[in-house]
Amino acid sequence: MSRKWIHAFLLTSIVVILSACSQTVEEQAQAGMQNAETMFSSEPNEANKTIGHIELYLPKGYSIEKGIDELNYTILNGKDSYILFVNQNEPEDSRLQYDLLKQENKNEIVEEKTFESDGQFGFSAVTKFPEEKYELIVNLGGVKLSTISEDKKIDDKIQEMMEIVKTVKVVN
Repeated sequence: MSRKWIHAFLLTSIVVILSACSQTVEEQAQAGMQNAETMFSSEPNEANKTIGHIELYLPKGYSIEKGIDELNYTILNGKDSYILFVNQNEPEDSRLQYDLLKQENKNEIVEEKTFESDGQFGFSAVTKFPEEKYELIVNLGGVKLSTISEDKKIDDKIQEMMEIVKTVKVVN
């Protein structure tokens, strides 16, 4: 009988510890904004992929496919898929996507942060999406990367998204 109690106690303790360690979506989003800011302020990685008219850096495990036209690409990482939009006519200080987010977004903004430096404007945002999902958006000038995500690893995904967006270059 005492062995059952010990097992029950250990199981309950593990569940409590794991619950205490998991972050809320808001906490993950805030950490993601800090991660994005760090990536925005750092030197971009060297490009390791070329597709169509763009060069970019993709972290290990990521791949890229051509989209419906030369402005849209699909980036894959396991089960996650991202849409990369590249508008070479927008300058690096463009606020167009940010203004659209603020004016036209029908989803609740969980967290957002803007970044400016050396003539560049960027932002990261997490918006609530139906069915307990979230849209993650990272933008720098005319380059936007977005995905729909569940409430897991939002902070890491935003960091990696900024790491990618920061490196996109249009080549002719």
